[in-house]
Amino acid sequence: MRSVRGTVLFSALWVLACGGGEGERAAATGEEEPVVAESQAAAETQDQQMQETTEAAVDAALAGRGEAMFQSKGCSACHTVGGGRLVGPDLAGVTQRREGAFVIAMITNPDSMLVNDQTAKQMLA
Repeated sequence: MRSVRGTVLFSALWVLACGGGEGERAAATGEEEPVVAESQAAAETQDQQMQETTEAAVDAALAGRGEAMFQSKGCSACHTVGGGRLVGPDLAGVTQRREGAFVIAMITNPDSMLVNDQTAKQMLA
């Protein structure tokens, strides 16, 4: 069963991490993705924000945007939130299992993380 709180939280994190499509701009202009270390460092500054979001009521509109992005960007083809593992892991409870910086880096730079981050490599294996 999907946890409403987990779904809402993950949706909010998705919107925060994706920045509303900046990754698409970089891909379209041929810019290189930020280095994993830079992504993680920037994400750490948002860690406190995510912890506060966990404890506070999440804006329903923001959560809706996150869920729409999760669907439109194809994440649901590989991941569920509380529905079990597909190609990728079930994302229910991911914010309890992983640091906020890791979650954001995996959302914004998954290919780079799977090549450069030891935890991501282990998860893929």
